[in-house]
Amino acid sequence: MRVDNYKKRNEDICPGCELSELEIDFREAGTRFRLFPQSPLLTDYQEPETVWVSIAPWEIGPGPSDDRMYVVDAIDKDYYDGPRLPPYNGAINPPAIAGPDGHFDHLEIGTHEFEAAHMYGTLRFVLDIWETYFGHEIEWSFSDTFEQMELVPWVDWDNAHAGYGFIEMGYGKDDEGHKFPYNLNFDVLAHEFGHQLLYSVIGMPTDDTATPQFFAFHETASDIVAIISLLHFNSVIDRLLEQSSGNLYSRNELNRVGEESNTRQIRMASNDIKMKNVPDPDTPLDQLTIKQLHDMSLPFTGALFDLFVEIFQQKLLEKELIDPELDELSRGLTEKMDNEQQVQEAFDSAYEANPLGFKQALVDARDYTGLLLSLSWEQLSWNLTFPQIVQSLFNADQELSDGQYSVEIAEVFDWREIEY
Repeated sequence: MRVDNYKKRNEDICPGCELSELEIDFREAGTRFRLFPQSPLLTDYQEPETVWVSIAPWEIGPGPSDDRMYVVDAIDKDYYDGPRLPPYNGAINPPAIAGPDGHFDHLEIGTHEFEAAHMYGTLRFVLDIWETYFGHEIEWSFSDTFEQMELVPWVDWDNAHAGYGFIEMGYGKDDEGHKFPYNLNFDVLAHEFGHQLLYSVIGMPTDDTATPQFFAFHETASDIVAIISLLHFNSVIDRLLEQSSGNLYSRNELNRVGEESNTRQIRMASNDIKMKNVPDPDTPLDQLTIKQLHDMSLPFTGALFDLFVEIFQQKLLEKELIDPELDELSRGLTEKMDNEQQVQEAFDSAYEANPLGFKQALVDARDYTGLLLSLSWEQLSWNLTFPQIVQSLFNADQELSDGQYSVEIAEVFDWREIEY
């Protein structure tokens, strides 16, 4: 059913249609929130945008809260660590409350209530996206203990994390060193949701059975969850294409994961890191630092980002929006092009000729990648290995399209020296 629905959505794509017509649309029955697609510290994202989540007005309680998650805006709370788990029972700020029409888009920026609603609205929005790709409701990994996931918008901590039954946000710092709450950073929120998604889909090892490859893959998958989710903002797609003309191998805001300012990000999804550049994935877990585990994820993150771009470029080729020569040149497969500027100029010309075609190709690539990942992850379990992950992608691609992108999958992982 999931694949059939995807094909039906693709059949609806036609010249002249608006992107909103291609989306799953909750405008008639859902609830409004205002979200920043990226950190409002960034010049182009200082105004929030209205989105609709799947739950109807009046079904979201104060907090906000629903049957899957609830916000507790804790005061002077330490971050959860070790045996400490929800529920939090300490002092809290007043909860965010819906307006008279049942929506939450009336809240004033800069208030506790807005930040609480922003965290809830973002995570509900991302949950809606990924339940669409999976084709069913995601059952929380902690459902035997907690019915709902607890969301804590603020702890005085320079980090953010997801754990058993919760997600909580600390802060990053702007270019002047001032604290900035992660509860307003879509990338960080979606990344932490990615951890909960993976725990729920593939399970969770015990302390004795956890492996470096499990934790490295978690970081990779969570980054990709954030990237695919970000592409569900129409404005982000427009800005990305206007700035890059579809040359996604160039440096752009899509591959700057967890942007904290105009000049800093947590990680780069587009990178040139290979397995030889990071710790051996078979190293015992107790011999690795958290930074080394994050480093170990970078080749895999780079490979999946490259795969997404490869799928996008194949869509451009199928629609005859670029020619095979430009495709090869942009990927560095030939040396005919003198420099990056010439590649960019060729993309500029192609995009100017048919911007709507590029937009539809990007949406197609986004949704195919989301479906590909959801199908592959359902084949995995907590004791996964890197080769098993790659094989699951081949299997998912075979199910979705009779292996249409098997060559691209092989190429991106071969280049990264990831065995399969």
